[in-house]
Amino acid sequence: MNFRPFYTLSASAIAIVIAAQPLLASQQAIETVQSANRLFTSEMSRPQSRIPAYVLKNALGIAIIPNIVRAGFIVGATRGTGVLATRDAKGGWSNPAFVNLTAGSIGFQAGAQSSDAIIVFNTRGAIERALTSDFRIGGSVTATGGPEGVTPVSGSSTIPDVYTYVRNQSGLFAGVSLQGTQLGINSSRNADFYGVPGVTVQQIFTTNLTAPPVAAELRNTLNKFAPR
Repeated sequence: MNFRPFYTLSASAIAIVIAAQPLLASQQAIETVQSANRLFTSEMSRPQSRIPAYVLKNALGIAIIPNIVRAGFIVGATRGTGVLATRDAKGGWSNPAFVNLTAGSIGFQAGAQSSDAIIVFNTRGAIERALTSDFRIGGSVTATGGPEGVTPVSGSSTIPDVYTYVRNQSGLFAGVSLQGTQLGINSSRNADFYGVPGVTVQQIFTTNLTAPPVAAELRNTLNKFAPR
């Protein structure tokens, strides 16, 4: 009996799977940017709970992490992948770099299986720490649940490094902080999205890399809702 056709077919099938992997990874990255764009647009369409214009006007960076999933029951970990964009010298927004957010599940949107988060960076130092190494919110990075709505909030003149916004499954921002969560750069997803092995976040933010159209769509959304 001749088994050669079987082995030839198997080798061909394996080759197809291997060739498809980069395309699948690139599509997953594109879908992450699309989800982030939808999340930010959706929340900014809610007058009573949206991030105030005065907060976004002064923002130096914005991280958007949709669908942060709790991996354990009661005690476990939460993890999500999203994007971070920074403001350039002219006041516009950069292409997105991919980030991971991880946290313990206790106290993080208790009772919810998934959550969305938006992190507004108010200081250049906080962004630099996020770009050079994983950092934990609430450690060297001061954070608080950000103000919401259209009316400016009076109070302390001290501005934290970041404002954090968390949305649970009911679609409302809970106004809680993300104390103890860790944000880190997702280098592999950046390479998948831009098609450049080893691409750095500095290259993403400061050079005109070729990117899928969804990158421009996200920039347009940020420039619309968070102009300087």
